Amino acid sequence: MGTSIGSRAPTTGAPTVTLGQRLGRTAVRVLRVREAFLVIILLAIVVVMSILSPGFRTEGNFRAVMLGFAMEGMVVVGMTMLLVGGLFDLSVGSTMALAGMVTADLLLRGVPVSVAILAGLLSGIMVGLVNGWIVSKVKVNALIATLGTMSIVRGIALTHWQGQPVINLPKSFIAIGQGVVWGMPVPLLILIALVIVCDVLMRRARWFRQAYYLGGSEKAAMLSGINVNQVRVVLFILTGLLAALGGVVSTARLGAAYPNSYDSVALRVISGAVIGGCSLFGGEGSVVGAILGLLFVSILSDILVLFGVSPYLEGVVQGTALILAVVIDLVARRRVRRA
Repeated sequence: MGTSIGSRAPTTGAPTVTLGQRLGRTAVRVLRVREAFLVIILLAIVVVMSILSPGFRTEGNFRAVMLGFAMEGMVVVGMTMLLVGGLFDLSVGSTMALAGMVTADLLLRGVPVSVAILAGLLSGIMVGLVNGWIVSKVKVNALIATLGTMSIVRGIALTHWQGQPVINLPKSFIAIGQGVVWGMPVPLLILIALVIVCDVLMRRARWFRQAYYLGGSEKAAMLSGINVNQVRVVLFILTGLLAALGGVVSTARLGAAYPNSYDSVALRVISGAVIGGCSLFGGEGSVVGAILGLLFVSILSDILVLFGVSPYLEGVVQGTALILAVVIDLVARRRVRRA
């Protein structure tokens, strides 16, 4: 019996997908992207905190959070490159302190600002070079190597300057840390430019893509012709350079250099990078994701201060966040292997 004119025979094949289902699937895909997920979380936190604490949305609080975040953000960019390559550096806090002290000391001796800053950055490059040489040539584990250089560099800064700060820095230098351009703090503008350049390099530049191969499988990287030792050394040098940059800009912001500062920076930047999608096992991560993860850590610290939580508990919260991020990373890796 045929079908009547205007009627349609039943069709077979894939079931019809409704608009709601399509939106749901799209939302799931977005949430699986760590950067997008963090943006949603951060926006939610900002909205909720703006309601719960009027002091959170003030210009003064925003400026304080962003300035502190900017200096550590410069460090997390370098740490991201290392983590992608399956490495990390615990000496970044000591490097920041040394670079700040070197720069401030030379400024008081009448050295031009540009030359003093260059010397501070070179001190960070030297620390990175030493770390890279110990890890790549001597074959010392990155944990032990950078833990050792962390103590050595800190000891040099404390001994040479007798634990005393260097103050009364010239206004032309302080303007780098306290100046405002286009309504934005100069340190934040420096960070934005740095993030854009380094994120593009990590995603597009052939040499920087080698870090992902190294972090994914060192043996496979060697077999593909990658100079593993060279990549390691350069990654450590870049991390030391960016840590020194953070130390110099922070010194300009504070108007003084302190040899015993930045103790907790390594924990904070590693926590931020891991929360932002970097894996402690290497081969994964992005500069933008790490920046968003660090911003989450910075806002979390600000929330604790606003609610009057003891500063001694800040380390507990940061450590807990780091452990949870690592656990999530481990679970995700296991699911990928089973799939």
